[in-house]
Amino acid sequence: MTDDFFDFLEEPTLENFSKARKCVIENENYSPYSDDIKNLERFLQEEAYEEALATNNINLILSPRAHMIKKYAAKQLGNEEAEQAEYFLAHRILEGIQSTGDGSKAQPYKVLRVEDERDFLGFIGETLKMQSLVKEEKTYDLITTESGKSIYFDITECYLKVASFSFEDMMDSLGIEEELKDDSNENSVSIPPKVEKKKWWKFW
Repeated sequence: MTDDFFDFLEEPTLENFSKARKCVIENENYSPYSDDIKNLERFLQEEAYEEALATNNINLILSPRAHMIKKYAAKQLGNEEAEQAEYFLAHRILEGIQSTGDGSKAQPYKVLRVEDERDFLGFIGETLKMQSLVKEEKTYDLITTESGKSIYFDITECYLKVASFSFEDMMDSLGIEEELKDDSNENSVSIPPKVEKKKWWKFW
């Protein structure tokens, strides 16, 4: 993983980003709905900045949000070098996601975690209005933004990883309330976005 990750950092091509993604997906510890991001956020709540900055695992290495959290932690510690490095990593990964498609159904963006979708929306200046799960040959998150755009994210690898989960477990892992609205498309479930209390370290 290390070589592929650094290849991507040095030469941020779609090919190198795809190799880095593949290494994450094929790792036995990859879990797209893990609590790793929540744990990092808890460190911020507890002002445990050293712990946040030191936390690394396969589920965080290509997470823009993880690196932005670590950037904030580094800033609180007065570690300017680490702050700049984490900011660079976050934006390099967001640029990598952007290279995977154009947001259309034919060329959806590819992500490794549901949080990546929210981070990417902020990166391109959009805000989530409605999220729909679309299951066809591939599995997509279809995001309708406040500006009226429809943006597709390919979450096929994420979905396959948790295929053994029950539907209820998957919805719970996504932090989604039980209230669902059925779309006219039997392969689509429209999900109202969960309203979360704005965190004081919100980045996007």
